[in-house]
Amino acid sequence: MRWLALLFLLCSPAVVAAPAGSSQGTSRKKPKAPPPEASPEPPPAAPSRTGSRQAATKPAEEMRYTLALAGGAFYGGGFNRGPQGSAQLTLSPPGWGRFAIDVELGWRMARFHEDVPGSGVMTSTLHSIPLTAVGRMNLVRMAHLGVDVRVGVGPLLAVHHLSSDFSSSSVRSALGWELLAGAQLRFPLGAIEPFLDGRVGLGEAYIPFVTGRSTGVQGLLGVRYQLP
Repeated sequence: MRWLALLFLLCSPAVVAAPAGSSQGTSRKKPKAPPPEASPEPPPAAPSRTGSRQAATKPAEEMRYTLALAGGAFYGGGFNRGPQGSAQLTLSPPGWGRFAIDVELGWRMARFHEDVPGSGVMTSTLHSIPLTAVGRMNLVRMAHLGVDVRVGVGPLLAVHHLSSDFSSSSVRSALGWELLAGAQLRFPLGAIEPFLDGRVGLGEAYIPFVTGRSTGVQGLLGVRYQLP
């Protein structure tokens, strides 16, 4: 009996250890959870076509230049009358709308002859050269008609030449001022614009013993050309 009890004691630990070993052998590792997938980034927004079209249809404004040449006559009362000419450069800055600036160089001449009994003929000639800065405002803008008003002021150079049959000739000059106000009637024909210019001038360039003047009522006919 002692041997049986001893044998039972030796076998019982092996029986108990077997299920533990088998449970360890049959146990499975839990699978690891997959890492979270990164959410896809949204595609970049496409540029707006309407904005690009608007930018393409609205080009930047640029300075515009117009050159004009005109000829006509003036009358200042009495013998103060004669031909005149004008060259005008018009600058239209961007964003000024109906307003522009003219730089005008003009020329006028008044001449008269006087017969001195017993001596001969005396000739008096007065040349006037104004350089004027003029402000221009457009009042009427139509397809084939435009009306502008103009006001300007600037220096006036007067040159007087006196010659006669009985004495030597003389030349004298003076520097004065001139103010003008008038209107232009334009007839747009593409890049070329015929126009009528009417104005009134007021000014003075004093030369001793010379009473002539070249200001007064003035009328010109000219052509404007828009420079490329």
